[in-house]
Amino acid sequence: MTTMHDATQAAPAAQWQDVGLSGYPFAPAFLAGLQAASRLVLMTHVGPDADGLGSQLAFALAARAAGKQVAIVNDDPLPGRYRWLDPQGLIGSVDADAQALGSAQLGLVFDAHEVERAGRPAQALHAAGTPIWVVDHHPPRPGLVLHGVIAAEFSSTGELVFELLRALGWPVSAAVAAPIWAAIAFDTGSFRFVRNDPRTFRNAALLLETGLDVAPIQEALFASKPRAEVELLGRVLSAVQFADAGRVSWAILPPSITEGLVVEGDALGEVIPTLIGIDGVQAAVLLKPGKRDGEWKLSLRSKDAVVVGHVARVRGGGGHDHAAGATLTGDP
Repeated sequence: MTTMHDATQAAPAAQWQDVGLSGYPFAPAFLAGLQAASRLVLMTHVGPDADGLGSQLAFALAARAAGKQVAIVNDDPLPGRYRWLDPQGLIGSVDADAQALGSAQLGLVFDAHEVERAGRPAQALHAAGTPIWVVDHHPPRPGLVLHGVIAAEFSSTGELVFELLRALGWPVSAAVAAPIWAAIAFDTGSFRFVRNDPRTFRNAALLLETGLDVAPIQEALFASKPRAEVELLGRVLSAVQFADAGRVSWAILPPSITEGLVVEGDALGEVIPTLIGIDGVQAAVLLKPGKRDGEWKLSLRSKDAVVVGHVARVRGGGGHDHAAGATLTGDP
């Protein structure tokens, strides 16, 4: 169970409530606000991945070492595929750890800037009047009123958090570096999608200098797929169709696609890299069932020649130019 550490002296609320949205380099008021808040609740988006989980876990470890009281409370429990990431059991869920929300001075949402994507924990904090900030690297949709930091020039939220910890002056130990590496490696496809930015590799070198052993992280992320997921991938591939002379791969997956297989709820999200990895394919489209009847999750990926982010954004979703998604309802 995730709980707050013993309470410490609270700073005046005005020191962090009135901060707007920072970019990178970080605004002094943003950094000062994080330093002032002593009781934090960390969240990530519904359907968490290694970038969001690794980012919040690294921040939690560093913040606790800096004397903060920190709880991680997500809408979803920690997926089984990422249990190795959290050996101390710090990542909690709203169903088991909702009591931690009551004493928070500040909520932080990692790897998403639409606060509602954090689900029930964010709803509870909002209802209590607790400020919520975002820490994200996805370009924001126009018109959103946000607090926190968004820096789309970073490869991942994990890399953004690494720079943030350094700016705060909080030491990055090997234990903190491990979830940061997992976040960066996941979101860059083990550095395949780093777009000519030497900073990402310099930061990776700094993480290695902590004494971090990345071999088990890489193996857990990219060489430990459950056998049932391999069978699921076979079913997905049999449903793939092609358009535009093979330049577009696409699939609509029915709810029955997982029938008879014991797989986690996010298993279907792991297949789209295979669709975009096909020779000649420039854009990949995957439509998979959502959590509720009539809900569908749209996933888009593309190579350099094609931009797909706007397709998700005009449908209420978001993401990057070459990796994006949206939640849709109705007939596929």
